[in-house]
Parts: sequence; structure tokens; C-alpha cells
Amino acid sequence: MLDDVRVLEISAPETMLAGRMLADLGADVVVVEPPAGSPGRRLAPFLDGIPGIERSLTWQGLNYNKRGVTLDVSSPDGKALTRALATKFDVVIEAAGAGRASPLDSIEFAPSVIRCTITPFVRTGPKSEYAATDLTVMAASGAPTMTGDLDRPPLFFPVPQAMMEAGADAAIAALAGLIARDRDGLGQRAEVSARIAAMMGSFGQALVPGSGNPEAKRTQGAMIVAGVQVPSVYECADGFVLITIGFGPVFGQMTQRLAKWATQEGHMGQRIAEISWPSFIGDLSARKTSPSDLHALVDGLKSLARSKTKAELAEASRRLGLLSSPVMNMKDVAEYAQYRERGLFASVSLEAGREIDAPARFAQFSNYSIEIKRPAPKLSEHSAEIFEAELGLSKTEIQALFVAGEI
Repeated sequence: MLDDVRVLEISAPETMLAGRMLADLGADVVVVEPPAGSPGRRLAPFLDGIPGIERSLTWQGLNYNKRGVTLDVSSPDGKALTRALATKFDVVIEAAGAGRASPLDSIEFAPSVIRCTITPFVRTGPKSEYAATDLTVMAASGAPTMTGDLDRPPLFFPVPQAMMEAGADAAIAALAGLIARDRDGLGQRAEVSARIAAMMGSFGQALVPGSGNPEAKRTQGAMIVAGVQVPSVYECADGFVLITIGFGPVFGQMTQRLAKWATQEGHMGQRIAEISWPSFIGDLSARKTSPSDLHALVDGLKSLARSKTKAELAEASRRLGLLSSPVMNMKDVAEYAQYRERGLFASVSLEAGREIDAPARFAQFSNYSIEIKRPAPKLSEHSAEIFEAELGLSKTEIQALFVAGEI
């Protein structure tokens, strides 16, 4: 798909997903690390829980299908080599820390190069000097506002979410630049703010206060109807399940079927199952029903869910036409039969001949197959190959650069 595109990725945690997505689409992606290794190599989890420069599973998962070199892009010689390398590539992806200039700012790129810079905050904005941690970026995005319980601080994500959001958006920016270049032959300079990228994930909620509505509050994964907390996540026999309760002509019919099933299973009284849930909101206004009826429905569904496993609830949802799904942990995802049957995992080799199953692709296409064609590069694995082929350096020159700590 992108087999005629070459990407130079100046490795940082924020750039890894962008490079991986473009490499998966067929681009020749060369990742440039500092001589001591990219910070991405120090991201948990590690193989067998033992840290090491080649043992980060995060590095492995986000750097398949790339080649790798080491180069000190901040030194005079390193900048010269980077400048020479950049002339061979269509896209350059980098990350710049809070309030700091990029090492590439002093390099003049060819007019056809698409340069994409990922920053924690917009570099001209009021937060440009803020500390560049995932915690501060996510907090500034507004996304945690809606997570957690009312009587506790908001919950944050267990993975560096802003980093991933920014990486995906950077890949999109690079693709947009390539499309524009096909039209006019000119490159682009794109800047992706991790804060804005993370904010887009909660865009609907983030707009609520700004639209003149009351300030949004954390809902504990529930909606409030007539003073009754209607959860979306329910505890079940072996974990948790997402169940949608709604009203009106479409969602109300599903709620009706849910109530009937819960009654048949002995978890609520017949009267609750016979309530017209599609017209419940209107009937509530007309005092034909009461909040206590909704409370009884919720209590019955909680009892029903606790009596079933995730698999049993999933089967019933398919059979009854309910809007429900299991809340999966990573073990569930790895073992999910549908993902296996669709080929979304692939076996890859790590050090010492170890084989692990890893996510194989970010998307499934009808006319293009994403495959893991090469493992994540080991530190400096392709340095000699690339510097010799791309820059014409001799083996003696490459050795001298290594001795001097430049590569």
C-alpha cells in the first residue's frame, strides 16, 4: 500500500505507534535511536518481568516491520548525518519535549519532505512549558474528568494513553501530507499535540460544559434517570459485563427483553417485566410509573448478572438481541476465539528463540493484508547496513563513528 514511501522516525515513546502503523501499511520505516537506546526500550512490561534493553514488550509491539539505526542527532556530526539521511526519505516523524526545540529544527529539509512533530502541548499555547508526562497531558485533556467514583479523585489510564493517541494521529497527519503531496508535489509541516489527541477521545463529554449545559460530573459508569443511578457495567460471576439499558422505540425494546429474561430467571417480579419500558420516560412524566420501578429493574439486572458468566451473558445477548458485551481483561482478549479466527494475533520470535503471540495488525482490509514481516530491530541492528547503503560510508568510517559515540 505504501511500498514507495520511506519514513525516518526519530524514536521516542510518542512516535512508535505512528511508525508502526506506516510500516504495517508497507512503508520502509527506519527508526533512529540514541546510542544508549530509545526511551521506548525502557517501557514496561518486560519479558518474564526482567528489564533489559531488548526485553521491553512495549518496544517489541510498537516497532515490528521497522529497521533500526543508532545516531546522536543532537551532536554536530549527528546532525550532519541526519540531514543527509533525511534527503532519502519522504516522511520524518519526531517528538519534541515541553518547551524545548527539536534537535531537527536546525536542519533544512527538502520542500517535498513531510515533517511531523509530536508535542505534549501546542508549542505556542499557554501550557507549552508544562512537564511532559502522560499524567499531566491526560489531566489537561479533560478525559479523566468522567472516570471514577464521585467520592474519589478521577481515575487515570493504566497505559500511557496520550502517547498512543498522539502516535495514531501522527500517522494520520503523515498520510494526509502524502495525499496532499501527490496533488501539488509539496511537503507539509505538521504538529500533533498529545493533549488535543487525547481530548478527541472524550470529545463528546468535553463539549458538554462548553455548550452552555451544567458542568459535567463523573457518573461512575452510569446515567442518572429520575434520581436513579442506572449503571452500564455490572458485576458478573467471573468479572464484569457492559449492559445497555435504554428507553424509546429502539433501546426500550431491548430493555423489555432484558426485564422479561430476568423475570424468567427469578431475579425480579412479573410486574416489572410488564412495564412498558419503551414509553417509560413519558409514563414517568405522566405518573404512570415511578422511579422505584426503575430501581427494581436495576436491582434485578444486578442479581441476574451476578448469576451468569461473561460467556453466558454474551450468548444470551446474541440470542435475545441485547446490547451487551463482556468487559475483557488482557487474558480474555488473548483467548477470544473471534480474534484468533480473524488472525489478529501472530507468533513472533524474541531473544533466545522465545516465541510469543502478539497483536498482528491495527486494521483488517479486504484488499491488503498487514503482516509482521520482521521483528522489532535490536539496538543498532541495521546501522552499518543503512549508513553504508544510504550515505556511502565505509566500514572504517562507521567504526570511527561508533568509537566516537556518535552511533
